[in-house]
Amino acid sequence: MKYGIIGAGSTGKAAAAWLHQAGCPALVWDRSPRKRADLAQSGLLATGKVEGQLPVETADTLEELAARCDILLIQTLAEGHRPVAEGLAGHLRPGQILLVTNCCWGAAELAQVLGREAAEKGCRIAETSGQLILANSPGPGQVYLKTVKKQLLLACTDPAATGAVLEALCPEWPQYTAASSILETSLSGTNPVTHGPIALFNLARMDNGEDYRLFADGLSPLTARFVEQLDTERVTVARACGVPVRTALELLNDAWPTPQPTLYDAFHSNPSYMVTKGPATTHHRFITEDLPYGLAPLVLLGRLHGVPTPALDVLLEMFRLAMGTDYLALAPALDWNGLRAFLPAVGGR
Repeated sequence: MKYGIIGAGSTGKAAAAWLHQAGCPALVWDRSPRKRADLAQSGLLATGKVEGQLPVETADTLEELAARCDILLIQTLAEGHRPVAEGLAGHLRPGQILLVTNCCWGAAELAQVLGREAAEKGCRIAETSGQLILANSPGPGQVYLKTVKKQLLLACTDPAATGAVLEALCPEWPQYTAASSILETSLSGTNPVTHGPIALFNLARMDNGEDYRLFADGLSPLTARFVEQLDTERVTVARACGVPVRTALELLNDAWPTPQPTLYDAFHSNPSYMVTKGPATTHHRFITEDLPYGLAPLVLLGRLHGVPTPALDVLLEMFRLAMGTDYLALAPALDWNGLRAFLPAVGGR
């Protein structure tokens, strides 16, 4: 199976390094011609869980990538999901797998744009509940793979296809396990309910460009308690939608080797989290991605199902006042009630 990676940021480069180590070099495309040229010319210096100077083959266009690959890993920010889907329209090949690796309703957006074509060509659209590899990019052509989670959820827009996709991915990605639906994967992302409060309570640090550690310095016991309040609302909204999600603490304990009793402990006892740097700018995905694609949908679904979300409402309003941006208005343009179509039949559509 030939992999194609869409997006050459930290996570895309980490996936390329991981696949190269697994004996399955991937074809990489990024919207930046400069990134493509740098990778094609100089390759990728990987450190951490993968070590070495690795060659990287790049594609000049999305059309070329789609023509040459069987599995497409979409490693962009959430705002890139729809543009990627639009770029792939008309270019899918029969039987391809399209995997969004950071949930954020990406599979639903792909299905909205590509659903008819994917069905006609027997393609499967899937997403995971987060990023499997924690990584950063120290510089152009470099990636540091800090650690790899032991387990992560995956589901297809057609729940009946999830098992076959897991089987196809297993040789390179045995950590993936089946979720009931793409509602479960997108509603199981722990990043938004964690990053939102940390960003709010460290907004001055971000605005001043300070050097600090995200969890070691930015997640105090008080901040962790607010994270827990948001997470309670996330779980309540998900269950009102008929989706069986686990708490953030349970999901973190699923992902890492040593279970912890509290969210604060789960972050502060993990060496990988303790060295993670905090954002030094307010133009950061904790705000531009996690608010509109992670937290705003919880509020919209809560309203749809009559579930109050007071903590989420306050957080989004504080950011609206501070940043001058209505993040509810930037939520993915989906039919939120229509998402029931992605639930398994036994869920009582």
